[in-house]
Amino acid sequence: MLPLYTVGEVNWLTSQALYHGLPVMQEEGVILCWPKEPYVSLGCHQDWEEFDETSGVSVVRRQVGGSLVYLDDQQVFFQIIANPSNHPRLKTPAHWYHFALDPVIAALNHLGFEAWFKQPADILIHDRKISGNAGGQIEDSAVIVGNILLQFSPEHMAQVRAGSDMLKRAFAEAMTQHLVTLDTLTVGRGKWTREEVMELLARFFHQEMGAEIQSSVPWDRWLDALNQVNERLLNPDWLHVAGYRPPYHQVKVREGVYLRQTRREISPEIIAEINTESRTITALWNSPISVSLPIDAAGVREEVSDSFLRMILYELMDVRSKDLTLS
Repeated sequence: MLPLYTVGEVNWLTSQALYHGLPVMQEEGVILCWPKEPYVSLGCHQDWEEFDETSGVSVVRRQVGGSLVYLDDQQVFFQIIANPSNHPRLKTPAHWYHFALDPVIAALNHLGFEAWFKQPADILIHDRKISGNAGGQIEDSAVIVGNILLQFSPEHMAQVRAGSDMLKRAFAEAMTQHLVTLDTLTVGRGKWTREEVMELLARFFHQEMGAEIQSSVPWDRWLDALNQVNERLLNPDWLHVAGYRPPYHQVKVREGVYLRQTRREISPEIIAEINTESRTITALWNSPISVSLPIDAAGVREEVSDSFLRMILYELMDVRSKDLTLS
């Protein structure tokens, strides 16, 4: 059984150092916490240039995957750290995500919602994201981390992403459409406190996973390792590393939904919301023409007469023109 620590409020860097530090100490656990201050967390493979350095927000790069996220005290974090050798049935990333997220889904369903796991790493309610998650290996441990959104500001999230004003506006609008918060879902109840959500999660991690709730947090035992981790996470050589760059500017909204903008110098500045599962455009900003939405590649071929614009839209949809000639 994993020990469960109801840590509560900590400074922003400690909220990241905890799940990086336990693997260094070869300890397992479930940690529930939230940060005092807002900050940005970059995924381990993400390009530094996706962060807007003019935002004035603290930033860290984590050692697990996922995309850039804006984190603040209106989110409760859950962090699961486990040694795979102690859990031989968990053989694949999907197994680990279910192990970590099923208690969170059970807690949300207990409140009367129909929460479900959208692979690879989101929890959705009514097809809107309430929990974004990331996973990976740190030292010898499998680590899954995520959050529950109590409240959320799409505008704050959009401001910390590098990009034009148009891209930031489109991102904020897309998040408003595709994200949902606990307070929004329970209008009339009154605002949720972080302590209430932490207690709810602790109950279901105990009930579903068998995690053992601890009466205290062993800060004295952890302090040296956490300080070492803090230095490593803020090391400029780690923080500023270049990462993967797709052929277009891309911002993840939720699993299966992305905003994309060509890297070509064009006017007007066209931004498309892409559903990567159906390979359709579901929204457009600044398009010089009107098209039926959602629209797939065949629809683009029929409705868009301008060959350059058609090429741009195909590019954003990951469709090659020659593939269409073969269909």
